[in-house]
Amino acid sequence: MPPPQDGNEYLPFADLVKLEQVDDRTFRSITAPFSPGGPVGQGRAYGGHVYMQAAWAACQTVAGGFLLHQVTGNFLLPGSPTTKFTYRVHLIRDGRSYATRIVNVTQAQGKGICFTCTCSFKGPETSPLDVQEKVDLWSKYADVLGGKNPADVAECPGMDVPWYWRRRQETGLNDAFPGLTARKVDMTQYNEPRHPLDRRQLILYRTLGDLPDDPNMHLCAHLYASDRNSLYIVANHLDIGDVWTQMGSLVHSVTFHSGMDELWFRPSSDNQSSLDDPNGRWYCKEDRTDRVANGRALFSSKVWSSSGRHVATVSQDGMIRVTKKPVVSPGEVQILKERETRWPPREKL
Repeated sequence: MPPPQDGNEYLPFADLVKLEQVDDRTFRSITAPFSPGGPVGQGRAYGGHVYMQAAWAACQTVAGGFLLHQVTGNFLLPGSPTTKFTYRVHLIRDGRSYATRIVNVTQAQGKGICFTCTCSFKGPETSPLDVQEKVDLWSKYADVLGGKNPADVAECPGMDVPWYWRRRQETGLNDAFPGLTARKVDMTQYNEPRHPLDRRQLILYRTLGDLPDDPNMHLCAHLYASDRNSLYIVANHLDIGDVWTQMGSLVHSVTFHSGMDELWFRPSSDNQSSLDDPNGRWYCKEDRTDRVANGRALFSSKVWSSSGRHVATVSQDGMIRVTKKPVVSPGEVQILKERETRWPPREKL
């Protein structure tokens, strides 16, 4: 049975994604969402849960052969981990090649819409034009990945902040994350000599449990992974993981670039890289930040397959505040200036 206050348990993704159908275009969540930190966290639902389930609700309303290729969502209110989400799907267009849906999500009555997203679907298509940057992750990040397999990498912390790291080290406790196994590569050796804009975080992930051969379910699993510890990573790269005062996702977008042959979580024995695994293929998120200003931060990520294909791009505009009031205090300015003195000079491009 799920915990009474949140969904912090190791649950197969195929169970996590399930929805109760209310009518032709209305669906309701069944499982409770992950809540970062559990009883010691902020009592909020993981944003990737509602983002993924909203897309899955939209998938129930499109014709066969139409697959998710782009989802952009706006987080309007914090999600409660103890109240079910209701998903209402609006049909915008069914074209020959593309289809569009808008999904509005509510929780408690009278609170209004807490999340809304636009889901774009496309039919099958082949093209001789296929261009991307060539990257070998195990060569590029040899200092931190050399000789390692995903099983050698530690599980992501439930909250990726310094006080939670210390608590985990002292007690061994970490929040169970449903749906996925996600592992955070220790990037210290790579990041320490670099400016925050040149720092990177690698997250390796795959689904918990087997998935049926429904391509949109596999794509929704990638959507679910896309928000894993996103803004925490930005704060940590800026050395403000212990001083930020408010944090929250605002706009989150994922675009899939590759066909399904590169996006299945099926078992893989290709041995093209350490991401191939007969128990289920792993993927790697290469996370970074490009811009921070006006109380907001831009989180960016490239998702790589075991064959070195850039299969998806993630972008999030999120709120990160380092002040307690709208007007910054002299003490807060001093703290941030002290943090900036720790940053190495920016690498010349």
